[in-house]
Amino acid sequence: MNKKLVVMMSSFAVLLIGAIVMYLMMTPKAFYTKDEILHKMGVLTQEMEVQDVMQLDERTYFVPLLSNGEAFGTSIWVWSGWKWECVSESNGSGPHIVVNEGNSYIYWNVHPEDEIRKWEFYLTSERNYNVTSVGDNKQVEVYHPKIQMKQTVELGKRSYGYVKMPRDWKEVIGSFDLYPAETGYIPSGQSYLFQWLAYNSKGESVRLEHTYRNGGGGTSTGNHVQYMQQLDPVGLE
Repeated sequence: MNKKLVVMMSSFAVLLIGAIVMYLMMTPKAFYTKDEILHKMGVLTQEMEVQDVMQLDERTYFVPLLSNGEAFGTSIWVWSGWKWECVSESNGSGPHIVVNEGNSYIYWNVHPEDEIRKWEFYLTSERNYNVTSVGDNKQVEVYHPKIQMKQTVELGKRSYGYVKMPRDWKEVIGSFDLYPAETGYIPSGQSYLFQWLAYNSKGESVRLEHTYRNGGGGTSTGNHVQYMQQLDPVGLE
């Protein structure tokens, strides 16, 4: 066997091994059982129950949690390349946004005593005008109109749920942003907000008093999860 053939075979073997490793990283393994979820979450899982295991997409799972029989929390799991990793957990959760490889979802888990029957989710941005210098002697003038886009979601009997982020929200963000973010829905230039309103069966606006009565709180790693804030209806047009 000549030296050239040995080099070619060695190179092929390296490429083959690399391809196998990449395939294993790209293909998520089966997700954890409920017992495995609690075990991997560690000390914060005392008196905690997994309410459900919901697959958002191939690389993202949403796991609603019930702690001490009254705290309704959440956890988000993403495929990191080698394992499923918990990137966010909370013990009192209003609506949040999770973004993973360009796929975005709004998720929640609220106390039943808050009696929420409908969500209104909003993408909002105030009017703005700015001038940006480009190059040596050139300026770009940009006007950003007010944005107010709404998605309405009716709640069923469960305390938890999720919806996929509307596609037109991302398109609008990209069209008004000089330097749009490459992934997800978080823009880099213009200031946008993701907000919510909650209503009961009488059509009355609801605050999450029972959901947050124990203070709430949680932890997140990376840039996968973004908090949504409650909207003041006075700001709507």
